[in-house]
Amino acid sequence: MTPPSVVFSVSTEGRSVAEAAIADEDEAETLLAAARRAGSDLAWAHSAADLSQLGFTRQWGYRRLEGRARLSGDGASGRIRPADLGHEVVPLAAEQESPELWAEAFRGQWGHKTAQQWPLDLPPGTATLGLRRAGRTIGVCRIGPGSLIDAPGLVPAHRDAAGYQALLEAALAAVQTPSVVVESWGDSPERVTLCERLGLVTAEYVPGWQFSLRDVDR
Repeated sequence: MTPPSVVFSVSTEGRSVAEAAIADEDEAETLLAAARRAGSDLAWAHSAADLSQLGFTRQWGYRRLEGRARLSGDGASGRIRPADLGHEVVPLAAEQESPELWAEAFRGQWGHKTAQQWPLDLPPGTATLGLRRAGRTIGVCRIGPGSLIDAPGLVPAHRDAAGYQALLEAALAAVQTPSVVVESWGDSPERVTLCERLGLVTAEYVPGWQFSLRDVDR
């Protein structure tokens, strides 16, 4: 049996992570062994298997949602306009982005890591939207080439449904294809419900699992 491919990174909270897609408990044990050898703080598993017996705790995992793009001016039930909240959604130039901004926007949200190199090596045609308030960027959302959107992130002090919806609606309006794919990691059920209100449906979901080695081993 081929062992799982383990990736090592750093979470948005600055904790070292060993991460892998896991099929069963045996592979989860392999992940934990690799995490211990590397001295990682956390092990993250993407798995449909129940890993709770090994001491993993379930997390909101990876979700792929699909739907149609929204033309500018499309109506939406419960639509929130950024201007009504003192917000504006604007394209961000490269110099307006930073690894610190991205880490803060997803701080503590499972599945998100701190960039280990900057600028990122992104495909041509990638764009970033920023949610701004009082001259400060408080949220980000990346739009990939074609129909792909990475779900928005908001800095902790501004993590409300209104800001998340404003960014996501702007991203849906910016996509140049009839259909759209939104990928998210660690988004709560409340955020998923908001996505569904905007016409998106879950096409794939893989639960996340977390094992804190430092809490157990010290």
